[in-house]
Amino acid sequence: MTAIAHASIPADDPKRAAEVLAEIMSGEAMPFPPGGKDSWMAWSGDGAVELEISRRGLAMTYGKDQAEWRDDGVSRRLSETHIALCVGRPAAEVMEIARKAGWPARHCERGGGIFSLTEVWIEGAFMVEVLDPAQTAVYRERVTPQTWKRFLREMQAA
Repeated sequence: MTAIAHASIPADDPKRAAEVLAEIMSGEAMPFPPGGKDSWMAWSGDGAVELEISRRGLAMTYGKDQAEWRDDGVSRRLSETHIALCVGRPAAEVMEIARKAGWPARHCERGGGIFSLTEVWIEGAFMVEVLDPAQTAVYRERVTPQTWKRFLREMQAA
């Protein structure tokens, strides 16, 4: 089995971001000292997914013995990356949790209707795609190596 065990994301307020993400995942938030005194973790309710949230501006670097968190002097609001989370909550609840946190959230159709999801923008800056159970089922059915190969062939033919 291959699975992503955890991901690391930035936030201006890591504790609050961890608390909101933990609520979306029906889990809990707790401190994450390896990422610095302000870093927090959001765990899914089943303990299978862990998100490490560190202060915006900290960057992972190749350290002497292992990766190190360092302040690189750059605090970007936007990012080159995003993550997609499959959660047990209905999309309407995810949108309500994001709304209460003051974060932009919206329903989106990807690939012209291939699958749908909720975009949640942590602090209006970092995107997390959230798929509820029904959306996850469609995603797992429609987004596979085989369907992607077919899509690429169709693009070449067009």
